Amino acid sequence: MKKLVILVLGLLFFPVIAEAANELSFAQDTDVEVNSITLKVMNDSIVDDMTIGATSVTFSLSATSSITLRSYNRKNLNNNLGLSIVCGAYYSQISVDGIGYGPSLVVTPSATVCGDSGGGDGGGGGGGTTSAPSETTEDETVSETTSGEEVITSSGGELTATTDEDSMVSADVPADAVEDTTTFSIVPETKSTVTDSRPVPADKSIAGGYVYDFTASSEGQSIDNFREDITLTFTYTDSQISGLDELSLGIYYWDSSDSQWKVLTTIIDAANNILTATTDHFTYFAIIGTLTQAVSPQAPAAIQDGDLIRNPNAEGMAQFDIYIAKIIGDKKFKRLILSPHVFESYEHFDKNGNGDNWDDVLDVNQATMDSCTTSDLV
Repeated sequence: MKKLVILVLGLLFFPVIAEAANELSFAQDTDVEVNSITLKVMNDSIVDDMTIGATSVTFSLSATSSITLRSYNRKNLNNNLGLSIVCGAYYSQISVDGIGYGPSLVVTPSATVCGDSGGGDGGGGGGGTTSAPSETTEDETVSETTSGEEVITSSGGELTATTDEDSMVSADVPADAVEDTTTFSIVPETKSTVTDSRPVPADKSIAGGYVYDFTASSEGQSIDNFREDITLTFTYTDSQISGLDELSLGIYYWDSSDSQWKVLTTIIDAANNILTATTDHFTYFAIIGTLTQAVSPQAPAAIQDGDLIRNPNAEGMAQFDIYIAKIIGDKKFKRLILSPHVFESYEHFDKNGNGDNWDDVLDVNQATMDSCTTSDLV
């Protein structure tokens, strides 16, 4: 009997009543997929727990919870708390900040896009999907070119710049990318003002009319390199990439040490016109793609003995290979030239007698390249 009393008292005096609060924090933007719709829990969000279901995602909240949830496909974020949806030009968003113990936020993303009527002119009120107040939508709509500037601490943050071409670029700075409080800036600059001294290769072009100058400074000192990679997101319109091969698009940066544009490893979301890449340094950035009409895909071009030829539309590093054409009777050969010095050794190909033929490279299509048999240098 005494053992039983002790057991009961133990249960009475040592109950498990502590509530675990804010056990799940998001140190960086985190993708959550619900019913084939990708949502993004933004950096610095903090909740008690998260449960992903077939059609919804549930966040357990406490008094100090704070969460921002976005859809970069601008889906309606229907929710059980009646939160207003910020319907922006590039994303939809809901936010919760310290609503008290107990409730949960249940978000059921819709296949419909925020701000859309869902068919017809509509007319009148009643029913439909939740959308942002009109003033919020106007604030988010791109009406002019704006620079982005944010003061960001070691906990991270995000900044965005927009253009009058209905495109935008953002930088997502993760925690610990910088040690001290830093001012980040993105300034859209007219393309010609940048490319006059930083030319783009002849077979490529910048999408749209802007190049973006990314800078960061702390206590008056410029910061060019970061301890963690920063995620860059660029959007583009169909008109901006007119004449460009969409699948060739990349986020390029200007490398001042080599005086050339270099491409970052870029993820292309052609369905939504979005490019993403990561970088550990700041400089000029731009969307650059290959011209679709750079080289005609039709019949082989006429070439002469001694012509320098290349296919700028070839895949990988082959687009930079330059060959010298050799024609013997009705047979055509091509030999890879490894450097201008090798070419200069072929004195009989100096047609003008001034040694400038290395600059006269013909851009040809693959059919022309294939019409020449490869002749290896022995």
